[in-house]
Amino acid sequence: MCARALVCLAALACAGPAAAVPDGPLGVGTPGTFRGLFLEMPLSDARLVAGAGKLEVRWWLANDWSVPTRLWKGDRVVWVQQDEQADVLQLSATVPWSRFGEESWLARWQTSAEVRLVEHWGGWTDQLIERWHDLIGTWNFQREFYRRNQVNLRLAEEGGDTLADIRHAQMALTDLALRTQGRLAQGAPRPDGAVPWAVALRADLKLPTGRLALLGGSGGIDAGLGLVSTLAPFSWLTVHGQGAMRLVSPLPHGFPLQPEALQWGLDVSAVVRIKDRVALIAEDRLSSRLFRGGWRLAPGEKEPEATAYYGLFRAYNQISGGLRIGEVTIFFSEDFTPGKRLPNDPGPRWFYNSNSPDVMLGLSWSRQL
Repeated sequence: MCARALVCLAALACAGPAAAVPDGPLGVGTPGTFRGLFLEMPLSDARLVAGAGKLEVRWWLANDWSVPTRLWKGDRVVWVQQDEQADVLQLSATVPWSRFGEESWLARWQTSAEVRLVEHWGGWTDQLIERWHDLIGTWNFQREFYRRNQVNLRLAEEGGDTLADIRHAQMALTDLALRTQGRLAQGAPRPDGAVPWAVALRADLKLPTGRLALLGGSGGIDAGLGLVSTLAPFSWLTVHGQGAMRLVSPLPHGFPLQPEALQWGLDVSAVVRIKDRVALIAEDRLSSRLFRGGWRLAPGEKEPEATAYYGLFRAYNQISGGLRIGEVTIFFSEDFTPGKRLPNDPGPRWFYNSNSPDVMLGLSWSRQL
């Protein structure tokens, strides 16, 4: 899917004259295997889409890594593993409500529909990541003890239900996300038509169109509310921020490992236009822990950072950077979360990496209609 997606995006980028450089954020989600099952609310531009709407095609790959992880709580034991490269093709369409009537209140709202096609497979990034670890002199998270470019995804209770167990390449259609945004306030447009600041309300809904067994969705309905702001103090600088809360539905079949019902996220982005059609983008995304606490690693685990523990039970901070040329954006993400490690973790004491995902690389094309 990787090569086909790149060819498709390259063709779209060359299809006709490009619009002016949009100063919107990257809007990346957190692409971890299990975080992707639930509602994500990527950062958006508080200024509404102009014209008849917007289309976007986005592709990315993410490398997830953990050794097989045995977790226990009371008398229940769960096995979790995240070892894959996920290639994702995302399609989204944004429609302003003004298309449905002339009432003034309709001009303040818009809705986006978003769906993804994900390929869970072994990929080709394991060796590159290991070489990078060697180059910077860091440890390898026990990758050297396992075969490269394999897919091993598991979410199962010992002696109970298995929600997912993927050992071969699989394609999955994900849950459908509906994202509605309404303008609360904005500044008077400048002479060039640009809006200097705006504040908007977000209301997102995730519908269970994907299959949990293929890790395409959680099997439940999730909802979220957020407040988005955009500030453009100069023609070359635009800053975006968002705070959001999400109500997440439980995993089915009384599975013992359950997500936190109420989750939160904070996002901030800066877009620096260096030429009329070229911009650099930096973004930071902090998400609350995914699953409820109280679970412990199996006794004797000496390197927790190689397990799935941090990705499941700790906050996740994602740093992204991107280059936008016209309608095409190239972006890159890495996880880096300040915080204390487990007492028996031998790494630095002031930050941790969850490796879910370890690294993400992507490409997007968007067009105003």
